[in-house]
Amino acid sequence: MKKLLAVAGLWIFAAGGLPAVAADPVALGADTEAARQQRIQWWREGRFGLFIHWGLYAVPAGVWKDKVHDTGYSEWIMFAEKIPAREYAKLAGQFNPVKFDAAAWVALAKQAGMKYVVLTTKHHDGFSMFKSRWTDYNVVDATPFKRDVTRELAEACRAAGLRFGCYYSIDRDWFRPTGPGNHYKQSNVWDFPTSTQADYDKYFTGFAKPQVEELLTNYHPDLLWFDEIDMKSDAEVAELYAAIRKLQPACVINSRIKGCRFPAKIPPPCCDYISTGDNEIADKPLGFEWENPGTMNTSYGYNQNDHNWVDARELIVRLIDIVSKGGNYLLNVGPTAEGLIPQPSVDRLREFGKWMDVNQEAIYGTSPWKVFGEGPQFEKHAAGGETAPAAVDIRFTAKANSIYAICLAWPDQDVVVKALGAKGAPGSTIAAVRMLGSKDAITWRQTEAGLRLSVPREKPCPYAYVYRIDLR
Repeated sequence: MKKLLAVAGLWIFAAGGLPAVAADPVALGADTEAARQQRIQWWREGRFGLFIHWGLYAVPAGVWKDKVHDTGYSEWIMFAEKIPAREYAKLAGQFNPVKFDAAAWVALAKQAGMKYVVLTTKHHDGFSMFKSRWTDYNVVDATPFKRDVTRELAEACRAAGLRFGCYYSIDRDWFRPTGPGNHYKQSNVWDFPTSTQADYDKYFTGFAKPQVEELLTNYHPDLLWFDEIDMKSDAEVAELYAAIRKLQPACVINSRIKGCRFPAKIPPPCCDYISTGDNEIADKPLGFEWENPGTMNTSYGYNQNDHNWVDARELIVRLIDIVSKGGNYLLNVGPTAEGLIPQPSVDRLREFGKWMDVNQEAIYGTSPWKVFGEGPQFEKHAAGGETAPAAVDIRFTAKANSIYAICLAWPDQDVVVKALGAKGAPGSTIAAVRMLGSKDAITWRQTEAGLRLSVPREKPCPYAYVYRIDLR
């Protein structure tokens, strides 16, 4: 075990572990709102991250014996097919992802404009994708691959300047007896029909919490992304939270440390931000940091028969919509058992990169504006005797003295931004307007009906077009 040392107010780790990120004393003190604001700053400014669902489930890839799952979560195949743990464990002998290249994965994430990466270090199937002293059912000891993919990804992220996070299924573990699964009934009762809540408490105290502490000590994640089904008591949640804060005070924690349902109150306890439901985008700003975990098709894990790919434009629009409401987008890839990110995912991430190269300033470090969006607008507007052109949907972000009006489609005539009309935006004096990526001058005129903006002759990028509106 690595030793944790306190030297001159900074936490450092003894030789053998990954280099730790030095934490500011504010983050090391009492768990105050000021401390939360400080530790979550990098996350809030980054806005865009890569989720990686990778494990033994990549071997069957949605097919078990003669049963083909062409949609849905392939990482749930053990539960869906009620596969006995001893039979499922044999997949470890087939997991040999010789084409895995952590640096290439991270380079792709960085090219896409992502600022952090979150790996499934243990999903519901109970298999650990890291070297663990608590079980030999892990990627180093149980597979022919024999490499610690968590360590390799953590090192690659830090070498590239990205933050690294660990997903950990804290309640569901189908390899071990953990009770009846609460009202979700998502535990392994085909192998362990007499399992009780007491088994869960034993699992939590003797395995899950120690593994989380092991991840913190050996891999120093910047983020812990929990997934659960309300099996923990409030006391166990508090115990886990306190252990995290003791070992790595600056680590960011999501709301699923307690439950996967939307929190009953905001701000929720024992976390730094809210995780919404899978592919569920909040319909308005929440007044608290939040993140949407999303997929490019219907599965998180690799599914060889799931070809229901969402097109790149729609994914980019989702990012814009989420950020306009103060959220982050954690977009998933499901690598193959060979260690490759599927080509449709690669193609879409590269499209993100092209868009971000032009428009990133409307995403990074931004906050919600007074309204998150408007449109489609009505055809005619009588105010000021002016006829408003047909509108496109617009989302807004803001930073410093600039407002970013992001058109989700290319306007075929002048754009009228109602929210920036003279009557709707008193005291806002517009100094300049330009479209990101375009060399054409933008002419503008502010009336009571809105801010009328000209359209450049050519599109500066394939999807979603950003007017930067500077105020003075």
